[in-house]
Amino acid sequence: MTDIARKHAAGPRRVNVRGGAPASIVIAAFMLIMAATGAGAVAAPIPASGPSYSDPPAQDQPAAPHKHRHLPTPAPTPMALPPEVKAKVPAYKPGPIPFHDGEQLIYQASWVGIPAAHARLEFHKQPKGPSRWVGEIWIETNPFADLFYKMRDYMRESMADDTLHTSGVYLVQHEKSRLNYYDVTIDRPAQMVTMTKKNHKGTQSKEFIASDPWGPISGAMMALTQNFEPGKTYAFDVFSGSQRYVFAFEVEKREKIHLSIGDFDAWRIVPDVWYVSDGALRSEAHGTVLWISADERHLPLRIEAQAFIGYVRADLIKIDGKDGLESAQK
Repeated sequence: MTDIARKHAAGPRRVNVRGGAPASIVIAAFMLIMAATGAGAVAAPIPASGPSYSDPPAQDQPAAPHKHRHLPTPAPTPMALPPEVKAKVPAYKPGPIPFHDGEQLIYQASWVGIPAAHARLEFHKQPKGPSRWVGEIWIETNPFADLFYKMRDYMRESMADDTLHTSGVYLVQHEKSRLNYYDVTIDRPAQMVTMTKKNHKGTQSKEFIASDPWGPISGAMMALTQNFEPGKTYAFDVFSGSQRYVFAFEVEKREKIHLSIGDFDAWRIVPDVWYVSDGALRSEAHGTVLWISADERHLPLRIEAQAFIGYVRADLIKIDGKDGLESAQK
C-alpha cells in the first residue's frame, strides 16, 4: 500500500506503508476504490509488517550479570480498536455496485512522468456461486522499475453481492527477493479477524477483534457505492495482508480532470489514516489525492502522491467491459 497523510491539530504526521513507490500508489487507489482499490488500495497498499510479523531474532547473547534486560511488552491478542477510534467508524449499507461482471480496470503508475508499473483490477461473479463477487488485483513493475524495485503482487477477495461482506483476503507479496503469502480470515459472527503470514522462515499469525471488518477490495467497493457530497467523510476498518488500518476519505470538491482515455467530471478526495495496528507512524510520501468519477459508478480515475523526490501518479488507462468508458464519461 502507500503513504497517506494523517492530520493532527498540532500538525500533520505521515504514515508510510512499505513497498515500491509506484506500485504502492496503485494499491492505495484501490483502498478507496477505496483499492484495491486498487486502489487497490486499495490501499493502502502493501503494508509494512507489524511487530508480531518481524523476523525471528538472532540468538540472544547472555546479559551481563550487573544489568537487567527489559524485553518489549507484546501487543495484546486479540487486539481491539481503541474505543475513541471505533466510535468514529460508522457501519454502511451498499448502494449500486459500481462494476460489471467481468470488468477490468487497467492503471499505469509513473514516477515524475516516467512509466514504472501497471495494475489490473478485475471483478467477476463466482462461477460456482453467482451470489458472490470476486475482486482480483495484479501489480507488476516494468523493466525500468525492476532495476530499482521489482514487484509482482496479487490480491483476491470474495464478497457477498448483497452486503459486500468478505470472508477473507489472499495476498501474494513478491517484492525484490521477498516472497510472502498472506491469508486474512474474517469471521463476522464471531467478530474475529486472523492474519497469517507464510514464507520460507515459517508461519506467523495474529488476531484482531472487529465488529465491521473489511478487506482492501471489499472496503473499496463499499466506499464507492456511497453517495458522495462535498464535505462528507467516510471511514472504514480495513485489514490488509499484515496490518489493520482505519482509513478515512474526505470529499473535497468536484472538478474536471484529463486522462489519456478522455476528460472526466470527478470528485477530488483526500485520504487519511486514523489508525494503524503496529502503532508505528513513519514518514516518506505525502500529499495524496484521489479522483473518482462523479457519476453513479464512482470509478477510481487517478491517484497522486508526493514522494521523497518528485511525485508518483497512477492513472486509469483502459476499461474493458460492458459500457465501461461510456458510462464513466457521462
